[in-house]
Amino acid sequence: MIDEDRTDTLTIAGLLALTIFGLLLLSGRSGDLLPSQARLSLLLVVPFLGVAFCCTRRISLVVAYILLGGLLLRLVDFPPGGAGGSDVLAAINEGIGVTLGGGNPYDHVYQATRPAGQPMPYPPGALLVHLPGYLWSGLHGVQMTEVAFAGVAMLLLTAFGSLVGSWLLVLPAVALYAGLPNLINLSVDGSSDTGTGALLLAGLLALAWVLRRGAAPWELFAAGLLAGLALASKQSALPIAVLPAAYLWRTGGTRAWMPYLAGALGLLGVLSLPFLIVGAGTYVHQLLSFAGNHVDVYGWNVWTFAQGMGWPVLDVGPAVLLTVSLAGVGLIVALALPYRQLGTAVLAGVGVTLLAFFAARWTTYAYFAMLAPVALAVPMLFVSQPRSDEVPA
Repeated sequence: MIDEDRTDTLTIAGLLALTIFGLLLLSGRSGDLLPSQARLSLLLVVPFLGVAFCCTRRISLVVAYILLGGLLLRLVDFPPGGAGGSDVLAAINEGIGVTLGGGNPYDHVYQATRPAGQPMPYPPGALLVHLPGYLWSGLHGVQMTEVAFAGVAMLLLTAFGSLVGSWLLVLPAVALYAGLPNLINLSVDGSSDTGTGALLLAGLLALAWVLRRGAAPWELFAAGLLAGLALASKQSALPIAVLPAAYLWRTGGTRAWMPYLAGALGLLGVLSLPFLIVGAGTYVHQLLSFAGNHVDVYGWNVWTFAQGMGWPVLDVGPAVLLTVSLAGVGLIVALALPYRQLGTAVLAGVGVTLLAFFAARWTTYAYFAMLAPVALAVPMLFVSQPRSDEVPA
């Protein structure tokens, strides 16, 4: 734990967070570089809040401002009528309606996808976590769920302060997540990766917390459930969800890794069971289609780079095989590493995920909304782990 008795350290943390958030407010528009009303209003508050903080040393002023500011930036950008750039949440919304109507969302011909007729290749956890929003307000509520998840992620990053004991490490991370323009956009554009990232972050915070408490089996099982909910929401969460089990195995043995993995994989199995019963082949095929759903080259990957350089690009089939093979080998190697720190295992999970993203032919920037909160939490995990480097007995 970091000792933070000195007032100047607290002051640095607050002022650094305000500076980061203020600079991100200034970088929130492209082209004409003119501010929106929300951004300008938030920016005008910064100097006055800085003075108030320096006079009172109340870190709660900075925390509240950044959290509310980050939420405001997302709410003012929320698309009218629930429209968005991505069709993911539109498909999830349609899938929830099909399921509640007694149908099978994995053999349904979707009309909300672009183009129509595309599959909904996400596990049933994606339907579950967006169900409350659907019941509240249909597609509008489903998309607003991602805004709520962004708020949850900001709160979870802030909550790491109780484990880390240093606002100097926590507050800049919260400010980055709250104000990064692309992360704001991705929480309102109709994609679902913001929610998956928040669920992964919840699982990691829960695991770090129970490790400091003594890591009873039922507590590890509960942390595994949160990781399992993230995995049940999107397949790309697999490396980050399961690699903490390798750390638990190395440091605590069967008593540690088995409850965690039982919670993660058990929840995925329970949520999958009804769809396996009604159509196992269709369900598995739809989930596997996630790897090769897009036929064009797009986004942040080596094939976009190769295409721009005029180099050869693999066809869809060989590229999918290469992506799956690299990710699989990377995961196996990562599982075998002798972890002594939870942060190292999570960092390896981020690395395996990036390997899969960069090797795929389609890598939309939305995917990084899942990685962002996890990456920001990695330094906190290194600080918050038990001093013994082992799961306490």
